[in-house]
Amino acid sequence: MAAPTAGADDDTDTAYTVRDQDTLWSVASTLRPDDSVTVQQMMLALHAHNPHAFGNGIDQLRTGATLQIPPAETAQAYDPAYAQTKVAENQASGVAPTPQEARHYVVQESDTLWSVARRLRPDPAMDIAVMARALFEANPQAFDNGMDNLRAGASLQVPETKAQTMSARMDGPEASTKPADGTIQVSESRNSDPTEASNSTPRGFTFGADRDSEEERPAETDDDSPWNLRVDDIMVEAGILGASDRPVDFTQHGRAVVSASRPLNDAWELRLGARADAELQQGGDYPGTSRLRADYDENYLRYRGEQTRFTIGTQRILWGRVDEIPPTDRLSTKDLTRFGLDDHADRRRANPAIRAEYFRGPWHVDLVLLPLFREAELPDRDSLWHPVDRNRGRLLGLPVQPELSPIIQEARLDDDVSGSGGGGVRLARSGRGVDFAATVQRARHSEPYYRFDDETRQAILAGGPPSDQPVLEAVHPRTWVVGGDAAFAVGAWTWRAEAAWLSDVPVTREDDLRQDTVRGVDWVVGAEGFPGDGDFRMTTQLAGQHLVDAGDVLDARDSYFLTGEFETPLAAHTWRASLRYSLGLNRRDVYLNPELAWIANEPMELYIGAHWLDGDEETAGGFYRANRMLVIGWRGQF
Repeated sequence: MAAPTAGADDDTDTAYTVRDQDTLWSVASTLRPDDSVTVQQMMLALHAHNPHAFGNGIDQLRTGATLQIPPAETAQAYDPAYAQTKVAENQASGVAPTPQEARHYVVQESDTLWSVARRLRPDPAMDIAVMARALFEANPQAFDNGMDNLRAGASLQVPETKAQTMSARMDGPEASTKPADGTIQVSESRNSDPTEASNSTPRGFTFGADRDSEEERPAETDDDSPWNLRVDDIMVEAGILGASDRPVDFTQHGRAVVSASRPLNDAWELRLGARADAELQQGGDYPGTSRLRADYDENYLRYRGEQTRFTIGTQRILWGRVDEIPPTDRLSTKDLTRFGLDDHADRRRANPAIRAEYFRGPWHVDLVLLPLFREAELPDRDSLWHPVDRNRGRLLGLPVQPELSPIIQEARLDDDVSGSGGGGVRLARSGRGVDFAATVQRARHSEPYYRFDDETRQAILAGGPPSDQPVLEAVHPRTWVVGGDAAFAVGAWTWRAEAAWLSDVPVTREDDLRQDTVRGVDWVVGAEGFPGDGDFRMTTQLAGQHLVDAGDVLDARDSYFLTGEFETPLAAHTWRASLRYSLGLNRRDVYLNPELAWIANEPMELYIGAHWLDGDEETAGGFYRANRMLVIGWRGQF
């Protein structure tokens, strides 16, 4: 991929090298100095300023050509109405490229759904809220837990929308609001026709960083209420286990996440959120359990200035760029109630945080303080997904030791969750052909690591049973995390890398069962894209986890995984087939999640799927091998 000799991110930039996925529209959108220059004005200025970079017309932008970036005054010399008419005439004759020809867009660090929708809509008259909804429904994999959370580095497939038809859908009861942080939330009818998506030839589409301006705010809605009420996530699922040694026969799971947000004024926003989870397991050798639990979701007060954003309250903080095993995602609270059955974003809970962000051009500084520590959310003690299996006397992650099984079966669990959660800083930059970030964190492991208390451990070493009930203590060591991540696009593919060094990874010593900490290194490299530039999407990631100078420990010192997902629409976008997988490479550790979903009424989905687990005894696949199941469920948003 050709890199820009200079981009539009710096006042000193004067030239740009055309990449193979560029169109004149995408280049003009990236290089225009600010919103005072329209894309059409910039297109005409670039063409007039660089005749050598074009073939026989404005549509023939040469890959590899060096464009001299004209000053803003040159572009502003064109009357905006004339520029729009001129470009429209060329579009009508099939000459000038439009945003809709660009079928893929890579989300930059400072992008919001609002700013992306504004750029990608095919017609300036089209309601931005409608384009945002179309992008959201066409790319559910690019969002973490709702429209508010567009994931940096994700590759968006740009739907071919009909501007007049979709704009008309916004007349009447539908409404949209744009919160103070620049994201968008939309409430509209769900009768959109998925067959409107076009099968025209896709092209690469990549923009640099862009901050949405005040002019992008939509007009006031007719809704009398200042609150925007949403059901961000709702899901009901039933499963039947199929292994001969299954611990239970049936499981049921339900989840609902609701939110209410409102702008207090031009700078302040308030959000309230709550969730409820229901779990039920029946039949088999394990005890039957049922649990209904309420929890807080994101509840915060947020201030947004010209270049700053300050948030205080419970928040879901997801750092890093990869979908599974993210090395730098250490400040979030993990949700382990269903092991790894849910997507990565659904396996995170909100935790109390104070967050300050600063934006300066392509730069983004993110500071987070966790005044209170929130441990990982665990399932019921007798759940088939608990990491301590007292029915078999097993601990997740450690090899089978028959002499310890009776002690584990009788052990009482004790968890130390006092103190603060730590904090961290992340510095990110977008543009210049690559997005990258560096982070330093001092955080606690939210997932518990179990050790025997001293009395129990000494009794085991002496060869006798403990005098009192044995105790397993859950510890959450503090660790320094130093790491970084990067992403860049080549055509319709986004390549990502992420790595982190950790000062304190918990381990168990082999000789005396003592819990200790050692240094560790985690890394992931991978790619996400659309092979053949069609609708088939795939994500592939290679991950490694290493203990440094660990000595003799019961834990795995080196682990390698291949993870990813395949996804494709079927039957005119009324069905979606997908496969999520994780494969251990140096040890047999298998997780497969095939799924077929009916999506004709998005964002509501009916689906049927399976969870297949297998592996060596000390791996997660081996530990949960008997939990293979078929599932059927429904999920959606309102």
